[in-house]
Amino acid sequence: MKTLIPKQKTPFLKDGIEVLHAKTNKWISEIEFIKIEQDFLKEMLSEHIISLCEMENFKTAKLFLNGVEHEEKLGAKLLADIQDHKMNLALLMENIYLKKEDDFRKKHEEIKIEVFNYIQNFKYIKEQVFKLVLHIMKKEKAQKLLSK
Repeated sequence: MKTLIPKQKTPFLKDGIEVLHAKTNKWISEIEFIKIEQDFLKEMLSEHIISLCEMENFKTAKLFLNGVEHEEKLGAKLLADIQDHKMNLALLMENIYLKKEDDFRKKHEEIKIEVFNYIQNFKYIKEQVFKLVLHIMKKEKAQKLLSK
């Protein structure tokens, strides 16, 4: 009778941590892109839209500008947390923190939730800013047509 010799696999631990590390890199990339979007929205709101707003829209635009600035601060802290986590995962991949793997996995799940919430909050603010800008642009276009 032949005995089957199982194939040697790469240790699950190493593969799992590499996947977490890759996800962490993706989060960093997403948050860095959001930073660019935040700069764009701040510039658009502060320099171009607020001057065109009527009183009711001015308050809303100012509120959105404050929201973008608040999210920007949260993003900077979150980015620092992710980069710290990425460093710890890199050390774990080098088998330096073997006993702390469960802690890093828990931390990864916490950060995953924070990143998801951060992205969802920013998408909401961005959507609202775009709606406001669209509304103001349509109003301005109508005023130009009426003045002709």
